[in-house]
Amino acid sequence: MHSYSLHFIIALSVSTVLSVIFCHTLKKKLLAFLVYPAFFYSLFYNYDYVLYLGSLSPIIIAYVGAIFSTFVFLFFSRLKVDKLGFKECKTNVFSIVAFFLFQYICVAYTYVIPWAIDTFPLSNVEAVLFTLFAGTNEGAEEFVISSFIEKVFKPSYPTFFMLFFLQLLAAFALQKRKISLSFKLWKLKHSIYGNSLKRVTLQIQKIILVLLAIYCTIQSLVLPGIVMSSPFQALFQQPVDSELYRAHYIHPDSIQVDAPSPPRNLIVIMLESMETNFAQYTPEIIELQKQNQNFYPGGVNVSGTSWTIAAITGKLCGIPLNMPMGIEEYLGKLPTYLPGAKCLMNILENKGYSQVYMQGSSGDFTQKRTFWTVHGNVAVHDIEYYKHVGKIPNDYHIFWGFEDRKLYQFAKEELDSLSKLGKPFALYMLTVDTHQPEGFLDDYCSTQFNSDEGKLPRVLRCTSKQLSEFLLWAQIQSWYNNTVISVMGDHAMPMLSPKANVPPTDSLYWTNFIINSIIQEPIRERQYSSLDVFPTLLESIGYVLENRGIALGRSLYSDSLTMLELYGRHTLDSLLRVRSIQYDKFLFGK
Repeated sequence: MHSYSLHFIIALSVSTVLSVIFCHTLKKKLLAFLVYPAFFYSLFYNYDYVLYLGSLSPIIIAYVGAIFSTFVFLFFSRLKVDKLGFKECKTNVFSIVAFFLFQYICVAYTYVIPWAIDTFPLSNVEAVLFTLFAGTNEGAEEFVISSFIEKVFKPSYPTFFMLFFLQLLAAFALQKRKISLSFKLWKLKHSIYGNSLKRVTLQIQKIILVLLAIYCTIQSLVLPGIVMSSPFQALFQQPVDSELYRAHYIHPDSIQVDAPSPPRNLIVIMLESMETNFAQYTPEIIELQKQNQNFYPGGVNVSGTSWTIAAITGKLCGIPLNMPMGIEEYLGKLPTYLPGAKCLMNILENKGYSQVYMQGSSGDFTQKRTFWTVHGNVAVHDIEYYKHVGKIPNDYHIFWGFEDRKLYQFAKEELDSLSKLGKPFALYMLTVDTHQPEGFLDDYCSTQFNSDEGKLPRVLRCTSKQLSEFLLWAQIQSWYNNTVISVMGDHAMPMLSPKANVPPTDSLYWTNFIINSIIQEPIRERQYSSLDVFPTLLESIGYVLENRGIALGRSLYSDSLTMLELYGRHTLDSLLRVRSIQYDKFLFGK
């Protein structure tokens, strides 16, 4: 059982007992026993964020939420009705309008926190801060705005207007029948009374606004948990001499890397958030894993590799993506994106490879264009590029840019061109249809799968099918037998997995298998992370590594222990977060 579930059950049990005790009549005690648990659940358990933030905050929410829910239930269940008359009292209409406005803001805010956690990886403070401070984030604005409208703006309006009319109806009924309501619990007292409809309305408004404000405050308890998290605090550390880098970092320039003859081509397909845990919805991918080298059970997220650009950095450079703050050199944008690091693309550039990176969104988002340009001068073919060359209309925009179906079609054209240049090539591509919060369901697949499964399962089925069709096409091309194809998830995504019915207690692994590797040894079960992809890809296309490792990665074809196997996840995460003098050399190139 997840820790939040356990604490929620404890809080529910205690608060239910208290609610029953403080209800005077048998009828109200029965009401508390039957209604209160459902009331508490609906307020504080039906959001995914309480299960996946991974900090102390959700546990605090369970207990604070129990106190709040108990008070609200007792407040409405203990209201005493008296038929009394009171003198007229003037009330400003402006105050009523202002209170309704503040109520709407609170109602909207109750949707904002769940939306933000469902849309952005708030449990991963490194990812959020890098995305905010990494400079240009073109390509995300339209997605974020449309998601906000869909998940916050649209549902908040009917909720508010329902609350609005209920308050007016209650005020009208109390004023018309000259009824007074009073509440008393220990020293807490409150009354709603008056002959004026405006006065009664304002009194009800104040109560509802206070309750909404408290509820919003309880929801916001997730934010201190983020600020107090270890990754956040690590951003402000002073650099130290790192044990991890001193003992285990293998600089690419310090070892002999023997190139194969003839050279082999490389295709790297990174599938957004694709996990081995999605097996029930990805039959084609499962079959491909069985037929080729499958690195069982899959890759693990470690610190600095658990969002897309960080995962790409980890996989192709063998180091995490760390973003220090509180230093003069860092002004919100990396100068040239890890100029001191040497990556797979740098090695292949020196060996004469033609290299292209493709994605369906803007290459400027989280500085991907800078990353690919600095490391190997890789050509970036993104949505702006395909608009410029006339492949898609200038006003075209779906989801994050354009759908994966078009990306695969453009990849075929890119490969046809690259294969005719007369030199080895490397093509890197990143899909996006499976991006959180629920992915994008292409019309191509929308009617082919059972709609009862939910949106994300159908998106996964579509992604699996499209990948399989692309690889079937690749098999009949002239360059196929001399080309290694690596297929991997960029990272696992805890916020996405529950929507594919993955139990919250399951360990998450991103997909990883290789087709046509020059090394045909069977793969043993390994514990590994994105850091180990760099040397593994080099060996798969025939390069001989002197120490069977490079950077912080160790080839999965070797017997060398990976950093994950050597340290374990908890210790490795801590070591990777430490700001080091070694990492500052990657970051600033000096």
